[in-house]
Amino acid sequence: MTSTSTLASVIRSMDTDQMTRLLDLRPDLANPAPRSLAELAERASTQASARAALDRLNAWQHQVAVAIAALGDVTADDLGAGLLRPDAPSPSRQDLDAAIDHLLDQVLVLEDDDRLHLVGAAAAVLGPAPAGLAPASATPMDDEEIDRHLTEAGPRAGQVLQRLLWTPSGHVPHARRSVDAATAEGPVDLALAHRLLHPIDDETVVLPREVALHLRHGALFPRAALPQAPAWPRPVAPDRSDSAALGTALEAVSAMSALLEAVETIIPGRLASGGMAKRDATRALSRVARGTTGWLYLALAVSAGLIAADGRGWLPTTTADHWRETSLWDQWRSLRTAWTMLPQTPGSLSNSLDAPAPATARAWRQQVLAELATAEPGTPVTVDLVIARIAWRHPTWPVEEARSELTAAVAECAMVGLTALGSRSSLVDAEDDPGMPERQESVILQSDLTAIAPGPLTPSTASELALLADRESTGVAGVRRFTAASLRRALDAGWTGGRVRAWWAQHSISGVPQNLEVLLADVVRDHGRVSVATAASILEVDDPSLIETLLRSPGAADLGLRRIAPSVLVSQAEPDAVLAVLHRLGLSPVARDAHGDVFNTPAPPRARATEPVPEAATSDVRSVAESLSAQPGFTDSRRVLALLHRAQADASWVKVTWVRDDGTSVTETVRVMALAKGAMRCVRRGGGGVVLIPVPRVRSAREIASPASSEDPAS
Repeated sequence: MTSTSTLASVIRSMDTDQMTRLLDLRPDLANPAPRSLAELAERASTQASARAALDRLNAWQHQVAVAIAALGDVTADDLGAGLLRPDAPSPSRQDLDAAIDHLLDQVLVLEDDDRLHLVGAAAAVLGPAPAGLAPASATPMDDEEIDRHLTEAGPRAGQVLQRLLWTPSGHVPHARRSVDAATAEGPVDLALAHRLLHPIDDETVVLPREVALHLRHGALFPRAALPQAPAWPRPVAPDRSDSAALGTALEAVSAMSALLEAVETIIPGRLASGGMAKRDATRALSRVARGTTGWLYLALAVSAGLIAADGRGWLPTTTADHWRETSLWDQWRSLRTAWTMLPQTPGSLSNSLDAPAPATARAWRQQVLAELATAEPGTPVTVDLVIARIAWRHPTWPVEEARSELTAAVAECAMVGLTALGSRSSLVDAEDDPGMPERQESVILQSDLTAIAPGPLTPSTASELALLADRESTGVAGVRRFTAASLRRALDAGWTGGRVRAWWAQHSISGVPQNLEVLLADVVRDHGRVSVATAASILEVDDPSLIETLLRSPGAADLGLRRIAPSVLVSQAEPDAVLAVLHRLGLSPVARDAHGDVFNTPAPPRARATEPVPEAATSDVRSVAESLSAQPGFTDSRRVLALLHRAQADASWVKVTWVRDDGTSVTETVRVMALAKGAMRCVRRGGGGVVLIPVPRVRSAREIASPASSEDPAS
């Protein structure tokens, strides 16, 4: 049967709601917004758009589309005979009708007189043998003839046919050789002689369509796809999994804070090929997390824009400074978003942070997150079930080939708190704070010169503690150690001994240990015994014996030291270089500016944050549909006439735009009652009476849905 409907005519006849539905199901048609119905129809008829639409079908919808392509112009009843099994409750005829409606809404399938056919672009995408069926034979055999040939060819030929049952073509040398049923001996020769195989070239044979369907007992596929995705199991103790997930989320935020601090201290080198020097990366992660979890945190820091590389190496960005000031919940949400945007392939995380990655890397993580979002909190999550659901949702994707990547992606979910205790957590799609603990300003000072944070600290308290003490462990209750170097770092930053003691008194809930006071007193006493000023550099020393020590030190020649006064030395090196050498000698110099004032430690270096590439603005499909629906449906006079004749035959309503005698244009919804001699007699909708419209004056016409019977003026 030859179809009379075309993709273009179906699109032109759509009302606003139908077109909105089409653009929702096929967003590539709306972006960028088409300027006309002709452009929309042309775009929808391309193989690229058809392939994108087929990729959006689930397994059941895709199987129905393939069946329509295999059977050609087919009725829904015939389609059900090839897809549905009477002894199986699912899929049902209702499932089939729903899939057909979906394909019609996508304009992948057209309908004429209750017969369905796939549009040409979609058929081309599916290939020449949909459902593993060869094209129809020129002289097909009936079932009785096939049974007779199968009996005569014998079971050996039947085994060959079984191999080609679902893939119709096979390789056979000299396929077009002359064979005779009486003399044939081999199974392939017997099948060829009895027309159970057809040669299509010298090296290829094909299983005829009617033979394949006969051997399959009319089935189009080895097994029918499920009309719904594999079901999730029942949720179990969602409160327990949510509580555990919240703890994991806090650990992730704490680990990220520790990583930023380590990167700021180490300034890891950047590889020429992109990425972070592995030794530096391992060092930065040594007190953050080990193994895969550590590499995940490092990749998250880059994806979230918290660290970036420039000529100096890898550094925290200004985005990291802002991130530290936000709430714990917002910090974790940014990590959740960064996880979906990771460019590295799951299971292959390393120090190659800038290395190119497959485009599917983001897709697998996003698909895992999308599947988790369909489950209830507390639902047990297994890798096999997640993979099965993704395979059902995207039957054309190589899901089984990506099993290792998907397994790694599911494991990453547990590392960031999307799953916990083997179950889905509420953090998967939570937008409001689910109960992150309040930040505090108190720490516990211990006699072993450590400070313990019993919970998350406020940003200011955390930054001040990071200046005063070195991190020893990560976690919500992190441990830091006070050392002479860490206290000297605070003094270099402009703190005084009194300010340090006041900070301890304000924030400690356990008092200040005596040995900590002694350590501070020693550091304060030694701090500033040597001061450096710019000249190139000037060293002021209050101890004559120390001057002699400096002049005899191994680095004196490199610094170009010389005495210009009993307590003053000058150097040819810059102050930074002089300070570095004096620190290596175990001294605690104070840096001063040209006016003699103490020069505080400059602000830590920052890399420029990488601005995320904004996503292309998407068109509002409803607005696009309304704009297109307002355009004339047909402007070609022959098509207008054909549409009017069809509307008269179907007694359907038509929206026509025509020109009156005074030259004004008017648009009316009418039903064509008679069409002859260049004019049509119509009934206006809504009881507007009869109007005679000259056909040459009709500028455009569009079929619309029939109104309810109560609105029918003909009644």
